[in-house]
Formats: sequence, structure tokens, C-alpha cells
Amino acid sequence: MSQASDILIVVNPTSGRGRGQRAAEAVAADLHKRGADAVIRHTTAMGDAEQVAREVSLDPAQRPRCIVACGGDGTMQEIANALASLKAELADDCPVMGLAPAGRCNDFARVLGVTPNPGVIAGILADGEPRAIDLGRVNGRYFCTVATVGVDADISSYVDKMGVPLTGTAAYLYGTLCVLRRYRGRHLRIEGDFGVIEQPVFVASSANTSSYGGAIPIAPEAVPDDGKLDLCLIDDISRLRSLTMFPRVLFGRHCLQREVRFLRTSRMNIQSDKPAELWADGERIGCTPATIEVAPAAVRVMLPRDSNVGSNGAAKT
Repeated sequence: MSQASDILIVVNPTSGRGRGQRAAEAVAADLHKRGADAVIRHTTAMGDAEQVAREVSLDPAQRPRCIVACGGDGTMQEIANALASLKAELADDCPVMGLAPAGRCNDFARVLGVTPNPGVIAGILADGEPRAIDLGRVNGRYFCTVATVGVDADISSYVDKMGVPLTGTAAYLYGTLCVLRRYRGRHLRIEGDFGVIEQPVFVASSANTSSYGGAIPIAPEAVPDDGKLDLCLIDDISRLRSLTMFPRVLFGRHCLQREVRFLRTSRMNIQSDKPAELWADGERIGCTPATIEVAPAAVRVMLPRDSNVGSNGAAKT
């Protein structure tokens, strides 16, 4: 790209079995009809979206007004990392982030009220306004939705490694049935604003947004503009109990169960008796020991003008 465009769409063409490419083309076409200058850049490997966003942002001759993450939550995590890490350096010149959901789960866009409809996306990019959105951070790496350790991290790992031919909640449910047969609770030590907790756990999910895994409302009260993370902690439970707990989690009915607690914190340290993977935005983001913290107003995201997100009142799903 030899000169700056108004809007740069960075797309993973394999997202959603080609939905990413189709979405990028449709959004670009709609933007052109609206008189906006939009170009498409493709990714070919993990990390490409972050590298492209960082390179164009640092070059004044190429820097766009908006960089659109077109793909799933993993693509959005990469763009968010590039822009959040450059926020202090570029200040008001830092591009805003746009969302064009076209992946397996699309939780970040869903929570922020951005649908997969190309016309709606183009309208937001052309006529919306930027809002300051919190991100989470694990050992310095930003995430958009929920960072989790425990059975759900193992499920995410299974779905990713086995190439499950399903999307969204269906993929998560399939992985759940496969993983529960062999899962054992993790012994964790968690220290945060709430004090210290040390025990075996089934799930420990640090939520910037209310949902993950395809609209699973793990922390229904979490909002991405309040400067806090909501920790959903589920005590270690038997396999039989887990079979009744999972349907409750899927529909947000786990909140009043005796094994479930919700805690709020700006920062927490997690240690485990043996290394445990952490997953966020559908990607492996690290392993224990880990420091998980909120990064308030870390990135500006293009949202509809009538959205209440960015005013300490993010929409819940």
C-alpha cells in the first residue's frame, strides 16, 4: 500500500470457511458506495494481522483512520494488541479499531453490538463514533473477551487441536463432552483485590466481556468499560455434577449455584500446582503462573452512535 487509505480492512480469508473474505469484500463495496476509501489486506498466518496493523500505524504515509479486524475473535485480539500497544506512542494519531465479525464465535463484536451484516458494519465504520473500550491483559498480552483456566481452557484447546468441524456453541458443546471424561480440577492460588483463594477449581474465568465460546454468558454482569474484570470461579465438582452445571452455564443460570462465585478485581495473580494453559478469544494466550489485569480504555472502537458502550454501561448478552 503506497499511501494511506481512510479504512484498512485486515481479513483472515479462511475465517468461518471463507466468510471472512466474503464479508471483507461486501463491507468494502458498501463503503465505496458511501464514498469512503477502503482497501483490503489479507493475512496468511497467525500474527499477520497484528504485524500489518502495527506497520501501517507507525508509518504516517500509510496510517489509516480505522483498521478493521475482519474475522473471528483471534483476529480481533491481534488488531487490539497492535493498537493498544501503540496508544501511548501515537496518542490521538492512533487508528481506531473497526469490527467485522466473521469467525467461529464473534463474542467481542456481539457484546459491543456489532452484527455480521455487511451493510450494518459499513454504516458503523462510515457514520459511527469511536468509544473507549477496556481490554484484559495476561502477562503483557492483551485479550478482548475472557481469559480462562480450567476445564473451559482444556475444551478450547481440544476444539482447536482436533479441528472440530462445528462453529460457536456447537463446537464448544462437542469439546465439552470429549474433555469431561478425563478432566481433573486444577489446584489454583489466586490473589486479587478480593484477597487470596487457594483451592481446586473447575473453572476460573477472568471476564472483560459477559460472554465467550459463542455467546455463553459466563459472567453476565461483566462490561468492557468499567475498569474491572469479573472473575467467575466454579469450585471443583464431580463429573456427574458437571453434567448438570454446563447446561446452566450455557443459559446463564449458574449464577446462584452454591459452587459458583463472582469476584471483581483490577488485577490478579494465578499460580497452579502444575502448569495450566490460559485461553482467551479462542487462542492460547499463556500458562500459569500468570498475572491477569484490566487495561482501562485501552483501545478506541467504532460503534453505533446510539450505543451506550464506552459510557460505563456496555450492553450485556
